[in-house]
Amino acid sequence: MAKSANGKNAPSRVTLNYQLLRTTTSPDETATGVRSYVANLSAFEILKLGTKENLRGYIAEYNNRKRNGVHEAILTTIETEPERFITRNSGFVIAASDIAVDDGNKQIKLLEPSILNGAQSQGEIHRWIQNTYGDDFVDEDPPFYVRAEIIVDPDPVEVVETAIARNTATPVKSISQAGARGHLDEIEKSVQRKFPELKIRKKETDVDVFDTRKILQYTRLLMPTWVSKNEATAERLRPYKNPEQCLGDFSEWYESRTSDEDAALKYEFCVAMAPLAIAEYAFWEKHDGWNGHHVWEATKKGGRACQRDEAGAIVWISPGLIFPIMSAMSEFVERTSAGKWQITKPKLFKPSELIAKTISQFRSVNSDPMLMGRSGQAYEAVRIYPKTIVEVMRDMGN
Repeated sequence: MAKSANGKNAPSRVTLNYQLLRTTTSPDETATGVRSYVANLSAFEILKLGTKENLRGYIAEYNNRKRNGVHEAILTTIETEPERFITRNSGFVIAASDIAVDDGNKQIKLLEPSILNGAQSQGEIHRWIQNTYGDDFVDEDPPFYVRAEIIVDPDPVEVVETAIARNTATPVKSISQAGARGHLDEIEKSVQRKFPELKIRKKETDVDVFDTRKILQYTRLLMPTWVSKNEATAERLRPYKNPEQCLGDFSEWYESRTSDEDAALKYEFCVAMAPLAIAEYAFWEKHDGWNGHHVWEATKKGGRACQRDEAGAIVWISPGLIFPIMSAMSEFVERTSAGKWQITKPKLFKPSELIAKTISQFRSVNSDPMLMGRSGQAYEAVRIYPKTIVEVMRDMGN
């Protein structure tokens, strides 16, 4: 008996035994080269399939604390009324690039199959079967049946779009949609040129990865106004207030990059600056200049502004304080004649001085890191120092 591949090592060909199979292909599907079926399958059979095309795998696979009321309801039905599972469950959606039907043996052979919708149900079924039968179980007597819609579509791009459409009724994060559509491939390659071992989040259920939304927040903060074409205070505050919009905008720039020069420039900027943005944020987050200003003691609201190690040295600073600094660093971002994006800090610039000015603004907002991150006035005040240096150097002809 094949076990769930969990989307990682899903076999390219899978044979499923069915109790009942019906063709449901419509004229529209025939016109687009798609075939569709509905099948009643043993609960054992659904475990043969992986979830590589699903926007998210089984949420509780790596962390049992992520199991929620939906998971509990699925398990309760399995444990108490398994014969009602096929009626109460919304069913599975399975994609495959080809199918061969053997009516005599009541088998279907699927090429490159994947569950598009139903990963949570599959995960709960797998959990229950392992707890009930252990690793060595036989599937001759099905404990209960499940219903599956099988979509045979040879176009992998359309399979992705179907997966997205079939998951809109559930709260699938847009990060999964962007990852499935390939919007994040280039930015991941850019990051890995500087940080080879670093993987970015391209799916809601990814683990041990760097959050892609944070990368897009950081790059958005570093974006000069001549790239963003937006000098409004709301644009500077957007990364802190709405990380989801940073992701949505990036996806829009990706899709418009071949027809819109402004979108192409913004997309290129984010891709090229991603590794620099990660490094820049880390530089400020752990900078020694935060020590000695009593930031810990000053915090009154909005959560702690910093964390300290056992020796009392600051090892982490709240984004509410770093975001205005990152935004100010956009004054030092330039594109060389060779087309390379970089952050060039003049010798006149002293990071410890900018930190001191940032802390001063922090105290002006009642030492509230959350309020600091949302204060347009604080962003403008922190920006004055690097902006003045740039203007002085320009006036000096340097």
